[in-house]
Amino acid sequence: MFRPRGVPMFTALVLLPLLAGCPADPECTEDRDCATRGPDIVCVDELCVQAPAQDAGLTDAGQADAGEGDAGVDAGQSDAGHADAGTDAGQADAGADGGTTVPEASLRITEINPDLSQDLIELVAVTGGTLGGISLLELTNADFSFTFPQGYTVEAGAVLVLHLGGDCTDAPGAPASCGQTAPFTAKAWDFSLPGSLSYSGKVFELLAADGSPVDGVPFVRASGAMPNETVTAVQRLQADRVWDATPCIHNLDTGLAKDRYCRNIAVNWSELNTDSSVMRIVGTTPLATPGVATQWSTPLPSRWGTY
Repeated sequence: MFRPRGVPMFTALVLLPLLAGCPADPECTEDRDCATRGPDIVCVDELCVQAPAQDAGLTDAGQADAGEGDAGVDAGQSDAGHADAGTDAGQADAGADGGTTVPEASLRITEINPDLSQDLIELVAVTGGTLGGISLLELTNADFSFTFPQGYTVEAGAVLVLHLGGDCTDAPGAPASCGQTAPFTAKAWDFSLPGSLSYSGKVFELLAADGSPVDGVPFVRASGAMPNETVTAVQRLQADRVWDATPCIHNLDTGLAKDRYCRNIAVNWSELNTDSSVMRIVGTTPLATPGVATQWSTPLPSRWGTY
């Protein structure tokens, strides 16, 4: 029977180091091969090993924190620059919190008498706010205009009285500073200015501080000649959308007073005396704009400073 012969000892000793140098199968070729070993095990040189702790060099103290990340974005544009110092300390704090802009008041012409030694015009604030820059113009022949000075703020419902030829103006914040001797009143804001109004026809327009039209009203007497500028002035109010858009009638051919000077749409302020005035108090919405003649009363006992 054949019996294989054993490997000689010398040959075994020679082959042993060669067998030991043969590479074994790798544990891994990528990190997911080590997933079963734990969450922080990664593949390095085909072996699964513990992942090293995150280096505090480049990421923390280097480019990200002290460099472009913190000092650049945080202390620069985001924190101290545009975002924080700009929006927070600037617009948000000083604007909305500490310096809120007060809106402009919206006024309406509400009472008038041009037949007094001191002609009076009353206005009412339908919304509160500042008065500075708001102006009242007479558009025919009175050569009258008035612009409210800066520094005055009124609440909704406040009454303001213009005294043409008056000698006292209330101080800002003190509507009673001109006293209570008629025609001044402790309840209303009193403003005195030079000038006077003739008792014929007059057309007034109220402008906001930026010049935009707010209100207007034309006044005429029932007969007689009115200023030559009356028709043009009324048409201006209509173009500015502060007065009745019904076409103005000015027809000299009929020979009738009612067909002249826009009497068909203007307020008739005939029959005034020193104790009366015409007032914008008629109807459910007397202060609505565009204004119309039917919002105005016939002459009634004056009530200056009260609306």
